[in-house]
Amino acid sequence: MIKKIILTGYFLIIINFIVGCGLYNSNFIISKYPDRLIYVAGYDTELDLTGGEISKKIVYMGKETMEIYPMDEIHISGSVIHQIDFSRPGIYMVKVYNSSGNEVTFAIQVVEADYINNILTQKSD
Repeated sequence: MIKKIILTGYFLIIINFIVGCGLYNSNFIISKYPDRLIYVAGYDTELDLTGGEISKKIVYMGKETMEIYPMDEIHISGSVIHQIDFSRPGIYMVKVYNSSGNEVTFAIQVVEADYINNILTQKSD
């Protein structure tokens, strides 16, 4: 009887260890958006991710850790995908992936230069 209890205890420890070792969960979130989310059509030509940060919360074997990645350096361990046409006003989606396949998505807007000029003119009045 004692041997069965000990074997069952070892069995449960081994199962928890195996499941625990395989238990890897991560959350990929935007902790800070880039400084620029609005671009001017015909003037701006590329996406600027400066100032943006992505946090990756990792839960491994019950232990939580947080890693923070600057968005403008994400190309080192992942990729940024977008189909922004900087010559056409509109709202465009930007996807940022890491090497593990996690992704976050956010929107940027391309506006016409006249729109910016109108805003600046109204402020000066």
